[in-house]
Amino acid sequence: MQLGSLVFALGAVVGLIGVFLARSGYTGKEHSVGIDLGTTYSVVAVNQKGHVSVIPDADGFTLLPSIVAFKDGGEVLVGRSARQYRSNDPKHTIFNAKRFIGRPFDDAVAAEAPHYEYGLSLDTHGVCFPLALSGHATNCVSPVAVGAHIVSHLKASAMAYLGHDQVYSAVIAVPASFDVAQRQATVAAFKAAGLKVANVLVEPTAAALAYGLDRKPDVHYVLVFDFGGGTLDVSLLYLQNGSFEVIDTAGDNHLGGEDLDDKLAANLVHRFEALLDGLPLPAVSALARTSDASAFPCTVSGMRGVAEKLKRDLSAAPEAVAACLVEATTASFAAGAEASLKMTRAEWERLMEPLLERTLAPIHEMLDGNGMAPTDVDEVVLVGGSSRIPWVHTQLQALFSREPNSHIDPDVAVAVGAARLAH
Repeated sequence: MQLGSLVFALGAVVGLIGVFLARSGYTGKEHSVGIDLGTTYSVVAVNQKGHVSVIPDADGFTLLPSIVAFKDGGEVLVGRSARQYRSNDPKHTIFNAKRFIGRPFDDAVAAEAPHYEYGLSLDTHGVCFPLALSGHATNCVSPVAVGAHIVSHLKASAMAYLGHDQVYSAVIAVPASFDVAQRQATVAAFKAAGLKVANVLVEPTAAALAYGLDRKPDVHYVLVFDFGGGTLDVSLLYLQNGSFEVIDTAGDNHLGGEDLDDKLAANLVHRFEALLDGLPLPAVSALARTSDASAFPCTVSGMRGVAEKLKRDLSAAPEAVAACLVEATTASFAAGAEASLKMTRAEWERLMEPLLERTLAPIHEMLDGNGMAPTDVDEVVLVGGSSRIPWVHTQLQALFSREPNSHIDPDVAVAVGAARLAH
């Protein structure tokens, strides 16, 4: 057979195989993804021929707020739409569900309950969030179910990005402090979303993998500083023969970006009340904010969103503006108008100083407990959105006399590391 005829014949066979696979329902190469189901934000990434990409959603955002809102009639909102809806119905908008996943309803949980506008209750499986709404399959939704809604959203983004629905498994990461029950509950959330869990990493190991530190022969001790939305977690890793071992962990379960936001929000409430002619801010919004869905209302609950945005802006610039939409007409503002005020980074740091100083304590505690000095640490890795705060970066650089690894967006580093092992 001549070469040309052979090539033609092979092409015909390949074409017939493609037709057969298509008719059999095959729509693309099966993919595993890396997912960070975070306290405040969640992220999905994919490894394609050794190149890891963080997957955006339909609106182009790579960070999905870990918030789920339940509406009367059975509708469920996830991510930014849920965060926006929180101003209207904070009692049925669940955030920080990761704090409760796999935990029993004990005294520690009961002590946390007053800090949340939604309720905490108990069912046969542990903590759940009451729903006084129609159209839902349950009247008390579990942290696992909340997590499953978030994972389902990430899975849908991955399928849209890859152009097919062959996304069946994930490499996931959990905090090093999670116990067996918390790990099992996290895996259950992924299973409920239709994803098999191929591997479970601890978050500090995933972050170190994102930077390829496992491929550096002169690196042994790695400190991972994970300052996320809900907690501060500091981990000391030891690297040998390309494998990481978690030697020790320390942290603060009640210190995260949201604690900074809460403190700033309380300050902003007073400042906006003074700006709005002394009128107290309403608790929730009564405005139908269809003209600018990204704006936050001038309400007590709306100030948390204003505070988070201001914190992020001040991490990028020495001065920023906080703005919200006025709920009711005052002597100086019409209803629906924008009210704004300025704050400098220096002002913000002075306000946050007591909380920021607490971020250093777990580092010293862990190093002292292991008989180590800062100079014994070979690499420092920054994880979590709050680690990009300039004060944090400056303090860690001075303490360890080295530049921390931070060129990968700290919000996505864990997902990137997980995706490195997802094939």
